[in-house]
This record gives sequence, structure tokens and C-alpha cells, in this order.
Amino acid sequence: MTFENLHHDTECNCTDNAEKDTANEYIRKLKKDVVQDSDFHTHWERGIKSEAKECDDVCSYKAVSINQSKGDSERLIVNKYLNTFSINPKKGAHYVKFKLKDNTGKVKFAPEVDDQSHYNLFKSDTFTLDSIITISIVKFA
Repeated sequence: MTFENLHHDTECNCTDNAEKDTANEYIRKLKKDVVQDSDFHTHWERGIKSEAKECDDVCSYKAVSINQSKGDSERLIVNKYLNTFSINPKKGAHYVKFKLKDNTGKVKFAPEVDDQSHYNLFKSDTFTLDSIITISIVKFA
């Protein structure tokens, strides 16, 4: 598995301390009721770059934000999604629950103050939507 696309314009090694994970389930908010390529675009791919030079910040912009679905975490994330939906319904009312295939990429635990299940997904060079196993698409609002 290679990460040339991820690293081509930075000195940072974003996959340091990241690991392959094909066992756990993750969730990601969707714009519609189907998974689209754009749902797995990073900030960087959408032209939103970090002004900070620190590797943690740069790598965060080059990653896809996902949440590990374990225990009570899914309920907490859905509550967070409901809050953002009430502010901006255009952000979508669905999420996908999925697992990663062997060639998807690597994940790194990246907890946030209000989100202890947050991970960064660093996509491999061969990532496509076929790189994930969709378990379900859930309407939350």
C-alpha cells in the first residue's frame, strides 16, 4: 500500500503511528442517501489547505474524518450530526456505517474535545469507494 498522493506536497509523514484496520466499523456523514466519491474527499482535495505548518494540522487536512463505531460512540456521533444538521440541513441527514478493506489506507486515532471516537483516515493511492464495505446507510434526521 502506497501513499504518494498523500505525501507529495508535504514534508510530513502523515502515516506515522497510523495503522491498517479491517476489523472495526466506522461511520461517516453523507450529503445524500447514497455514498458518493465526494463524501470521502479530504479538505485538501477540496482546496481547503491548512495555514498551520505543524504536521498534525497539515495531516488532519489531508485525512478523511471518520468515527469508530464502538459501544455508545455511535449515539454520541449521531447527536453531533443532529446538531450540525439543525444549523445547516444542506450538510445531509444520512451517514454510512462501513468497514475498511485491506487496500483502503491507514487510520490514526485523533480524539477531539467533544469527540473521543474520531479517527483520521489516510487514503492509499488506490483508494476508491470499492475500498470500503458498506454495512448500512442510516437516516438520522
